[in-house]
Amino acid sequence: MKTIEKQQETEPDDKFRLRINNRIEKVLNQIDKNKYYKELIINKIEPKNIIKLAIAFAGKEPFITKLKA
Repeated sequence: MKTIEKQQETEPDDKFRLRINNRIEKVLNQIDKNKYYKELIINKIEPKNIIKLAIAFAGKEPFITKLKA
């Protein structure tokens, strides 16, 4: 999970979405880099059954992306 600043009134929607997507990409990269799912693999969970969730909060509003491992 990561946080970003809320959308400012003067910030265009597309720029805000870009900030969200960049933060979510960082979360997904961190999951892979740190192999947070390693224990699942060790316990014989098939990678195809592992779901990675990237969550970015803008204030209290969550933005969630899920990917298969």
